Amino acid sequence: VVVEVISKSTARRDEVTKFELYEKEKVPYYIIVYPNDLKAKVYKLKDGNYDKVDDFTNEVMRFDDLECGGTIDFQRVFKRFRK
Repeated sequence: VVVEVISKSTARRDEVTKFELYEKEKVPYYIIVYPNDLKAKVYKLKDGNYDKVDDFTNEVMRFDDLECGGTIDFQRVFKRFRK
């Protein structure tokens, strides 16, 4: 699982260059976090390509299909960015 936090200066690199790199390297999940929008886009590798799982704001993402498992609680992630 790779998580990137987007900023204006890194947006293109994270959304295009790294997206393609991680897809090529078969990283099972790629998560792009947009702190200003309080949103995360989650992508899952399927048949060699990333499929968008969903946009997350307050939900919990479970990684039950990974050997190590785990969860991300996006409500907690974005709590510090809320005003």
